[in-house]
Amino acid sequence: MHSAYRTAIGYFAVFALLLLGSGAVLFFSKIGYSSEAVTLYYLGNDESAGKSAYGLLETAVPHLGAMGLFIMVLGHFMLFAPNKAKRSAIKLTVTLLIAAALDIVSGPMIAVGYTFWVWVKLGAFAVLMLLGVLLALLILYFSSWHSLSPQRHRR
Repeated sequence: MHSAYRTAIGYFAVFALLLLGSGAVLFFSKIGYSSEAVTLYYLGNDESAGKSAYGLLETAVPHLGAMGLFIMVLGHFMLFAPNKAKRSAIKLTVTLLIAAALDIVSGPMIAVGYTFWVWVKLGAFAVLMLLGVLLALLILYFSSWHSLSPQRHRR
């Protein structure tokens, strides 16, 4: 693979790590990391109003498109990896897409009163962050320290 592609893919992996890191910081500083904090953020209490399902849906729609595209691009770069890593990357990508969808949909579900979705939100966010970082690190590894193209055997 041409070194310019490897460089661009490496930069995208670094961008992905920065995006995931900033998303985690924003989540924990704005919402919190406990089920009580998530419930309070979405449902509110006597001192603060909760979020409206409609307002959250307005935010969810562009997030579904953006996160879906981001994850598919991230997973697409692993298609240049050796076959064993490629198979794992496909599973990681599908799991990330499901986690992102659950994370995005859980906000409006909590806001309308389905408090069980608090646990879905926390679990999906954790999976999204952990596997997203893992996939970005794999891409960084294959773009920087390992050949992205499979080894060809000479005859």
